[in-house]
Amino acid sequence: MDAIATAQSVRAEVWEPRGFPVDAAWIAHQMGLRVLDADLPERISGALLKEVGEDPVILLNRMDSKNRKRFSCAHELGHYASRMMNGTDHYEYIDFRDQQSGTGTDRDEVYANQFAAELLMPGNEVARLRRENTPPLLIAQYFGVSDDAIRFRLMNLGLYSEW
Repeated sequence: MDAIATAQSVRAEVWEPRGFPVDAAWIAHQMGLRVLDADLPERISGALLKEVGEDPVILLNRMDSKNRKRFSCAHELGHYASRMMNGTDHYEYIDFRDQQSGTGTDRDEVYANQFAAELLMPGNEVARLRRENTPPLLIAQYFGVSDDAIRFRLMNLGLYSEW
């Protein structure tokens, strides 16, 4: 299953009928992960840790904004969902959300970013808000994401134009 379909499935099974913004940490808890604020290096926004015989943990940089933490948590949840679907969850691993995550060069990072974007900002709901001429700033607030996150989402959906 691709990242978008997986995110839609997770949101439908775990989050709905709740509204927006989506609480990725709550979803993670429901899926058996712990989510903790941590003292991470400045360039690291989040990490997914899995030790053999232990439940996975998502670490979020305690210095990041609430909106950045929300996206980082959803991104790490995307890594977890991908591993679960591929049957690789019994191994020990650590994944970081850092500057490399946004470059679009690593397949796993692209998957996690697509998952996070669809989980937090579903394409159909973004399109509905744009049809209603809702300004990007208000769309970002509605979804509880940063201005940059909604701008990238609008561009990726082909819905971005200069207002």
